[in-house]
Amino acid sequence: MSARGPESPGGPPAPVEAVLFDLDGVLVHSEAAWFRLMEECGRVFRGRAVTREEFAPTFGQSTAEDVRSFGLSCSVEELDRFYAENFRRFAAEILVNPDAQPVLSALSARGKPLAVVTNTATPLAHEILEAAGLRGFFRAVACADQVPRAKPAPDLVLRALAALGASPAAACLVGDSRFDREAARAAGVRFIGLGIDGGARIDRLSALLALIDASPGEAPLAWVQDDDRDDDRKDEASWR
Repeated sequence: MSARGPESPGGPPAPVEAVLFDLDGVLVHSEAAWFRLMEECGRVFRGRAVTREEFAPTFGQSTAEDVRSFGLSCSVEELDRFYAENFRRFAAEILVNPDAQPVLSALSARGKPLAVVTNTATPLAHEILEAAGLRGFFRAVACADQVPRAKPAPDLVLRALAALGASPAAACLVGDSRFDREAARAAGVRFIGLGIDGGARIDRLSALLALIDASPGEAPLAWVQDDDRDDDRKDEASWR
């Protein structure tokens, strides 16, 4: 499989026409802010703070999974509202990937439609993107509260594709977690892992442009079937 896309039965590999991005860990790094928020929500909804040991393996999951895995005495809607009302208290700890704006600008100049696919609820995702100065690059922002199932289900990816008018075969998802990889696979979209294995792997977001621009047989990173690259270990991205 080349960087230009999967082989189609009767023709050349399909080029990448639409690019989807996970939000946290790819465009921004807000893990520190989320941990502080989760400490607080644990105090409010279960009487004790969420610990770092509890938080680390769950970061990036859906709000519904937060309620379940942390044993919180609230509904999904109540927890989303708590997140939206309190996240800005810790927003100063968010880092913006310095490669994000140049890469998004270059892809936009190439005419590639772009979307965000995130397990964050809509109001908070828009707030983060606006604060990072990135909202204007995206034609669509697909969020967990817009679909029946969040990542790792394919619903968010399919919603973003529908909003862009793109087919799975002509799209890729850039993510940094197994939730992203599994959602991409379930939706039939190629997965590019940032610091994690997938159909292709990059260690800086800036490497995305060469990968997408490469002609068949000239890919700087070889595409492989996602089923062959299931290592859940994730390296720290160099911008963090």
